[in-house]
Amino acid sequence: MTSLRPIHIAFDALAGVDGSARFSFGETCTALASVSGPVAARPASEHPARATVEVHVRPLSLVPGTTEKFLGAAFKGILERACILGQHPRTLIQVVVQALSRPSHALVPAQINACSLALVNSGSIPMRGVVCAVAVGLRKTEGRQTEFVLDPVEESKLDGAGCLAFLFGIGPASVQGGLPPSEVLWTNFRTVNGSVLSLQASELAQATTVARKGATEVWLGMKKSLAGASPLRLIKTLDWRREMHQ
Repeated sequence: MTSLRPIHIAFDALAGVDGSARFSFGETCTALASVSGPVAARPASEHPARATVEVHVRPLSLVPGTTEKFLGAAFKGILERACILGQHPRTLIQVVVQALSRPSHALVPAQINACSLALVNSGSIPMRGVVCAVAVGLRKTEGRQTEFVLDPVEESKLDGAGCLAFLFGIGPASVQGGLPPSEVLWTNFRTVNGSVLSLQASELAQATTVARKGATEVWLGMKKSLAGASPLRLIKTLDWRREMHQ
């Protein structure tokens, strides 16, 4: 695919949380995330200089397993880099993300995007920018060249796939072309049998170029979804980022 499937974003206003969001790629890949906090942290987990982030990943069915624990640790690292945790020391920010569809290459990016939107929706946690993630599939051509496919749907025809997460809204305050600058936060590629896939530098650069195009579409979709809301939390997030760099 040369572009993403249609993006669907909804803010479900879940009870008992400070922010929530639902993110979908197409009709078959959906995740729901909620954010609570900052709240008082347990003595064993509090940090004297910054807030502590906890991420709990829940599968569509059954109980969380090894995969969900791995993703929880990965999402924690991503969100910690996106949030300005020093503003709320000794507190806890708890994020819960629920898969609402069966596992696929695009489910992990959908979960990351739902977490990012839930944080923006909460409005209580200052952020350096907005995290946008997409899936990229790879397949070998007859000449053994690597071809990358944005948001792959026909997963059986792939030799591997990965997720790339970008942080939009960091760096200099100037915004060119109506888009904030972006930086890769996290990459994770695996072969079709689940083993870790190692890419050469040139291949990773190619994958990043393809993924950045898709992540930009996600960012624009997020901005559009928030344009009719009050307050415009995405714009406020970017304004905060500008203040931090002045």
